[in-house]
Amino acid sequence: MAVSWACSLRHKQCLDNVLSLYRQWMTNPDNNTIIAPSLKSAVYCQALATGGAEEWDFAWNQYLKSNVASEKHRLLRAMGCTKQLWLLSRYLEMAFDPNSGIRRQDSELVFGSIAFNDIGRPLAWTFLRDNWKMIYEYFEGKARPYLITSSTSNFNTRQQLKEVMTFVDEHRTELKSASRKVEQKIEIIKNNIAWMDANYETIYQWLEQKGYSVKLRNV
Repeated sequence: MAVSWACSLRHKQCLDNVLSLYRQWMTNPDNNTIIAPSLKSAVYCQALATGGAEEWDFAWNQYLKSNVASEKHRLLRAMGCTKQLWLLSRYLEMAFDPNSGIRRQDSELVFGSIAFNDIGRPLAWTFLRDNWKMIYEYFEGKARPYLITSSTSNFNTRQQLKEVMTFVDEHRTELKSASRKVEQKIEIIKNNIAWMDANYETIYQWLEQKGYSVKLRNV
């Protein structure tokens, strides 16, 4: 957890170390002892976030080679950590392609790994809206509320709320079986907006007084 947080906050030594470990593994892919089991999830994710196509392709090949379910899931999650938009876009397409090598039951795991990536979340939400019919048919007419809840996980603006409500209205029939979870998600977004309305200005001003650069709020 400490490694994951340190690398997420762009701590240079952490980033250098995870990338070094990962690249050692790349030069000796059959050696499973290079990265300690307790660090694998953090190292895989952060190395792929820091690296590029070469690191991603290596992870994909290891996923295809592995016969261990926990390792395959670990790699699927890690590949969603990349910051390269084109890799994330390709990964989204692969998640719902029956010929990609990703099992149907793992599609939500892949989608979630992208949706919980700050760079990937807007991409995932747009992909879901633009490809809803294809995704709905891919799951044989069964709604998957997790796809909605994961891709809207930090929504806290009125514009985002409007987008979610429009999407739900357009697909209310298909979402009937998932209506409770979807409505709960809408309530969470409304609560997030209320929290921002109540606290944003106070926190913004405090951070500015401390000399921090703060991103302006979208509404």
